[in-house]
Amino acid sequence: MFRNAAFKDALVFHTAFFVVALPAALLLKDQALGTTLVVLALGYNIALPLAGLARGHARWPRLWLFLLPLSLTLPCADWMLVERMGTLMFPDHGVPRLGGAVPIYFMGMWIMLLWMVLWFAQLTRWPYLATALFAFAGFVFWEWAARPMALWHAVGVAQIAGFALYPVIPEVLLCLGAVYFWRLLQNKPRHHQVLAALSLTVFYTGALALALLWIG
Repeated sequence: MFRNAAFKDALVFHTAFFVVALPAALLLKDQALGTTLVVLALGYNIALPLAGLARGHARWPRLWLFLLPLSLTLPCADWMLVERMGTLMFPDHGVPRLGGAVPIYFMGMWIMLLWMVLWFAQLTRWPYLATALFAFAGFVFWEWAARPMALWHAVGVAQIAGFALYPVIPEVLLCLGAVYFWRLLQNKPRHHQVLAALSLTVFYTGALALALLWIG
């Protein structure tokens, strides 16, 4: 895996991106932070497929295109948590919000972790196990980092070290579903992939509701 050019190029791309993105997110506040997050979300979604094509990795944009409708619709699950469950809050950074609840930059941010989890997991011998482990580690980190970075925070639910417990299992299941559908449908017509991605959003939303009921 570590000698794989696709692994090295993906690692370099994401290291360079987050070396720029993380300090910006940590240092800026209020509307400056919101505007920067919009720019970073757009920049990632433009740069990733172009970098893949430039480096000769045709599957980079194909995986990105598969995950794009999923990333665009997953904030609807967060919208439910804000408006109906009351368990999630997004600070106001002065940018438009989906349903008045979820900042629009999250429509382009979900794909950042999803793409990395699926891409790197499939470079291993055990893609499903690797997906589960990468997803767990990645989402635990971001759930923990979200509050100090002023991205979001949980309200009125069980927490450890400042992050909610209930979303972690649904997030891992989301990634497992995504890698399953990608491996099954990557060579199928585009509308099959879009329907699969949209079904994952519905599945994830239901999984969140059940996790909230059982874990709280």
